[in-house]
Amino acid sequence: MLGRAVRRLRPDAVFVSSQECDLRDPGQVVNLFDRVRPAEVIHLAARVGGVKANAQWNVELLESNVQINASVLSVARQCRVRRLIAILSSCAFPLYDERSSTETDLHAQVPYQANLGYAFAKRYLDVHVRLVAKEEGVAWSTLAPVTMYGPHDNVDLEKGHVIGSLIHRCWLAKRNGGALTVWGSGEAVRQFVFVDDVARLIISMLGQPSNSDTVIVAPDEGLSIRSLAEAIARAMQFQGPIHFDTSQPEGVRIKRLESRRFEQAFPRFAFTSLEDGLTTAARWFVSTQPSVERQDLASPTGRQH
Repeated sequence: MLGRAVRRLRPDAVFVSSQECDLRDPGQVVNLFDRVRPAEVIHLAARVGGVKANAQWNVELLESNVQINASVLSVARQCRVRRLIAILSSCAFPLYDERSSTETDLHAQVPYQANLGYAFAKRYLDVHVRLVAKEEGVAWSTLAPVTMYGPHDNVDLEKGHVIGSLIHRCWLAKRNGGALTVWGSGEAVRQFVFVDDVARLIISMLGQPSNSDTVIVAPDEGLSIRSLAEAIARAMQFQGPIHFDTSQPEGVRIKRLESRRFEQAFPRFAFTSLEDGLTTAARWFVSTQPSVERQDLASPTGRQH
């Protein structure tokens, strides 16, 4: 998802998929870097999943992501790549009931247990970037967006991220005349950022002076899953009932991050509104369905970035 958004902004760059190179294999990564000889690297690759997948596959997510990150960063260091930007995850941060987590909290306490494997792989990535930046004197840094959404999201009903899965379920409910089913009570609080916004930030970082301090990307203080489901229903023009299935997992109750560095790093940056972002994501999803089953949505009235 994020790679495709970056590609729209930098079509001149070299993009590599998992089909072209298994980044867990250091030998394949060496061959890739020998062929491309990059001066700048945007490291987006990860083995990811939704709330259920994170809980079920902790070991797999830890091992795969540690292998990916170690191979890419080790070879990039050996090749003296001068600029590298790596993407972290909000899952890596410890969570607090009384306040939002900030950049200085990243390595302070153990993260949420249900995504421990993925979280520690991302923490390892942050440490690796910082150490190389310090020892080699290169401009390597990390960016930590909250949950991204938008075109090309994972919309799998079981393994996808929350917005992609809910858009899919909403489309099915509208097509079949049923209820939109949402996992959990609807009271959990989450934060979301439109994927094109993160892509714009990454591209802007390539031309800026760099330090190795992590920067959180969080447009707002978050909203409840209930409010999110209602917003998705509006974007999909769905007027049926919304059912909350408390037998399904919903993860930690409140997950909220706040940046202490974003405004200084990205002054006057304007985020895409949730309404505009969801409309774009919904229209993309509908466009991917077979035309005979397609349910048209009204054109968005807001701006798109």
